[in-house]
Amino acid sequence: MFNKKETMANIIEPCCAERQLPYLLREERGHAVVFQTNGDVTLEHWMKAVMLMAGSERPRVMTLAVPVFTEKMIRVVGRYLSLEWVKTLRLLTTAPLTNDELKLLTERIGCSVDTIEERVEFAADARVPDGLLAFSGTEGTVIIQGRIVDAVTPGLSLYAGVFGRTEGLAVRSITDVWNANFKARRYAIVNEPQQTEQTKKKKNNRKKNYNEKSSETMAGTPKTEERTEEAK
Repeated sequence: MFNKKETMANIIEPCCAERQLPYLLREERGHAVVFQTNGDVTLEHWMKAVMLMAGSERPRVMTLAVPVFTEKMIRVVGRYLSLEWVKTLRLLTTAPLTNDELKLLTERIGCSVDTIEERVEFAADARVPDGLLAFSGTEGTVIIQGRIVDAVTPGLSLYAGVFGRTEGLAVRSITDVWNANFKARRYAIVNEPQQTEQTKKKKNNRKKNYNEKSSETMAGTPKTEERTEEAK
C-alpha cells in the first residue's frame, strides 16, 4: 500500500518515482505542486514515471528543455522515438546540436538527417536556465520543471510539476511561455554533408573547366613555360 507520509515529504526517489510522482500529481490535478529529489532521479526516471499520465494511447508529444542534450539523453530519448512511444520531440537546448550529436540522434531514431525534422523540432536559447520535461497526449499534459540530469548528481534539487487538461489554466500558465520562447528560437537542420558534396562537385567542375581552358591556351607552349604555369 502507498505510504502517504512519503507524499507529504514530497521526496521523489528513483526506486519509487513511477508510483510516487503520478500519485502526487493526480492528487493535485489542475494545480501546481513542488517536490524534491536528492539528485538521483534522472531524465529516464522522469520519463518512465509520467509519460503514460498524458495518455496510454498514441501519439504523444514530448517537450524537453535542457542546457546540454548529452549522449546519454540522446540514447534514452532516441529509443522512445524509435519505438514510437513518442511521436514528436520538441527539443530546446542552449546551442544548436553539433553534427556528431545530430548523427547519433538520427541513428537512435532510425532516420536520416533529411527526414529528422518530421520527428523532431529544434530550438536553441543560450539563456535556458534549468530544465523542463512535458508530455502531451489524449489525457492531458504533464510537466516537470527543474534540474534535468542524465546521471546521479548528488544534491538536494527542487522541482515543480503539474498535470491537467492541455488547455487548462494551470498547464497553460507554464506552456504558453515555453511555447512562445520555443517558437521564437526554432532553427532548421542543414544537411551539411550533402552541401559539402555539392560544393565539391561544383569545385571539381570549375577546376575541370579551368584545366580545359588552360590546356587550350597553352597548346604549343614550351615545356619550361608549361611547368611554370602549372606551378602557379
